[in-house]
Amino acid sequence: MARTKIIESTWDYLLEKDDNGDLIFEVVCGTVAIYTISFRLNEEEVKGWETEGERFLRHLSYQVRDYPDEFIKRE
Repeated sequence: MARTKIIESTWDYLLEKDDNGDLIFEVVCGTVAIYTISFRLNEEEVKGWETEGERFLRHLSYQVRDYPDEFIKRE
């Protein structure tokens, strides 16, 4: 499935839109070993992005790194 990049913060996060119109958020995690967590934004998160923009994405990326298990479940 093709994705279109919407916004990227290098070594932090990437927001893309897929062919279905879903927003996919990918966050860079780790310290010694680097990995990413990628998941579809839910309705509440989409509203946060639409109203707060990059500020919301920065906050969400911190949450993903602080509580990765909560977001890995959504991959």
